[in-house]
Amino acid sequence: MGLLTDCFGIDFGTTNSAVVSRRDQDGNIVFHQHGSDYGLPMPSSIAIDRKTGEVYSGRRSWEKRSELAERCEYIRSVKSLLDDDDGAPLLIDGNDKRWTPVDVASEIFKALKKLVRNSHERLDRATVAIPITFSPTKRRKLRQAAAMAGIEITSFISEPTAAFFANYDDLRSCSTIAVFDWGGGTLDVSVLKHSGGAVEELAVRGMSIAGDHIDMKMARHIHSMIARDRRSTGIAFEDIPARQRDYLIVASERAKKEFSGDDEATVAISEYGDFGTLRKTLIYDWFAEIIRPEVDAAVDCLKKAVKSSKVGINNIDVVLMVGGTSGLRPLREAMEQIFADRIYMPENKEWNIAMGAAKLRHEPGEHYAAQSLGVNLSSGAFYPILSRGTPLKGFKASCDFGIVDSSEEARFIFSDGDERAPLCLKSLSVPAYRFLYEKIKLDAEVDDNLVFTVYAKSERQSEDFTRFWEYDGLRCGYRISK
Repeated sequence: MGLLTDCFGIDFGTTNSAVVSRRDQDGNIVFHQHGSDYGLPMPSSIAIDRKTGEVYSGRRSWEKRSELAERCEYIRSVKSLLDDDDGAPLLIDGNDKRWTPVDVASEIFKALKKLVRNSHERLDRATVAIPITFSPTKRRKLRQAAAMAGIEITSFISEPTAAFFANYDDLRSCSTIAVFDWGGGTLDVSVLKHSGGAVEELAVRGMSIAGDHIDMKMARHIHSMIARDRRSTGIAFEDIPARQRDYLIVASERAKKEFSGDDEATVAISEYGDFGTLRKTLIYDWFAEIIRPEVDAAVDCLKKAVKSSKVGINNIDVVLMVGGTSGLRPLREAMEQIFADRIYMPENKEWNIAMGAAKLRHEPGEHYAAQSLGVNLSSGAFYPILSRGTPLKGFKASCDFGIVDSSEEARFIFSDGDERAPLCLKSLSVPAYRFLYEKIKLDAEVDDNLVFTVYAKSERQSEDFTRFWEYDGLRCGYRISK
């Protein structure tokens, strides 16, 4: 039996997943990071043996990924699988088990639960941080995967909102925040508007070049340097045994981190293919030049997000930098040239999003509609069904409409009701009996996955003629309780 701590936050990341618990200890608030032996979040990768079905997870399996990939189905980013159709299994192992994306995702949750259990706590419920663009399909499958591992997802929170609230005490005076979340697999940039504990996302940008890409790029460059030094340019990186390629990739990652504060880093491997012992001292200027394209692309991604938000660079109060790759020294130097002292980097940048989710699990607020949704009437007026600012938890609404002619259908035009430039979102046709003023009933709700759904049918038609529309692009805000 473990200590039941109810305040867990999970960051289900592209490359790494983190779980943090929040508890009161001797009158102080303590955030406990449940990580690997290295004190790092757990890689979001799973290896499944094709013959035995044995599952490998955790940091050590990530460090042996090339070796494991030779005999296992190796999934580097489980999160990217969740949009796939579960009807087609990823593989059928030697025990005839059909592995679906949900099955694989559940192994990540099981591994996180084991990390927590090692700390003598019990993970039964958690708030889970997800990208703003996470589809309803992914949200539903993530809930299923967590449930298979014995974890109830009590609520979802967007990753940038979680990051902001993790640092709320220091950033509460800021009105416009750019969250720069650069991890191992992706860069996600969000521009947030904050007022009185309420947060809305104004713009989102991203790219799929991140820390893992940089590690591999460094490893290949180091290999080429060693090959030139030893006049063995005919030996390609792929010619090196898989296990020893992994050694070099891991050593490159460690050197990358050393450059955060040092001007030199040494890569040393006792056995590296035909080269034997490998030892190479790298200098910071070489490193900065190697990753310059990635840093430039990351800064450009941030600029595009700010431009899309229509806020302007000079009106950004702070750039909140989270994720392991955001600590790269060349990036910090580039960002300081643009934002000077408006950069905020928390100490636990790899854990920040999970910490924010744990904090919001303990001090829950509420999601609210950051836009209005409704119907354009035949008169040209807009009839709101869901109004901006409305709390979304448990939202339900019912409306009755009448047909004003003898049409065989009632056509609903849904829009956001923006007075300046209304955005038409959907045209929904509902079968009718051609009676004047025939009543059409419309029911609307927002579910736990923040999906807005409407059901409509004529009172004279059977349930078989019900039509529905599911809108997964609802813009949401989040506000904490004051």
